[in-house]
Amino acid sequence: MELKTNERIDDLQYNQLKIIQNSEFFRFGSDAVELANFVSGGYRDRAVDLGSGSGIISILLAGKKNINVTAVEIQKDVAEMSSRSVVLNGLEDKIKVLNIPMQEIGKYLPCGSQTIVVSNPPYRKADSGEVSAEDTVAISRHEIKVTLDEVIATASYLLSMGGKFYIVHQCERMAEVIAGCKKHRLEPKVLQVLTPDDNKPPHIFLLKCIKDGAEGIEVRKQRKIVAYC
Repeated sequence: MELKTNERIDDLQYNQLKIIQNSEFFRFGSDAVELANFVSGGYRDRAVDLGSGSGIISILLAGKKNINVTAVEIQKDVAEMSSRSVVLNGLEDKIKVLNIPMQEIGKYLPCGSQTIVVSNPPYRKADSGEVSAEDTVAISRHEIKVTLDEVIATASYLLSMGGKFYIVHQCERMAEVIAGCKKHRLEPKVLQVLTPDDNKPPHIFLLKCIKDGAEGIEVRKQRKIVAYC
């Protein structure tokens, strides 16, 4: 496959899966891999990856778990690059990339049509430091194009009753994430906190919610991040 300027192909070290990354774009980290591994599902599921970026989560869900995925990414160049990664892996029948704002998802997918929604959203609020509305990396890190509440509301719109929402976020915003999920009928069911080192406090967490689920949450023991696909 022909690569563009600043692009490279990375081996995901699983089942010959690969991904195209650009040094000028936001590159995926262990949090995205952890989130993909946190998801349970299979070929019967219909999933949406909100803010899919390079496509790492979509590729792992389709390539490892045989899940059908719609990847939603607002940035044209990033979405185009992820589409080429889909082709590179021969996953065109499993992954569809939509280059749209997630706020417009209702034009493409019906309410309640999905069994899984997953998101590794921007961690930082738009006013947390100087950011550019046209900076690709800033858009991935800051809530410039979408807010946390919009991500959660979109997930709730897409999910059928009993559908599963998976999200990764910073621990300092955990209360906000949980409150937002409950506000939009996504009941928190499993919480996993992660630390970069056994001697350091947790800095990110994984959360699984169920659409219109019963109250009651399983809090798993803190563990160190495992950075493999």
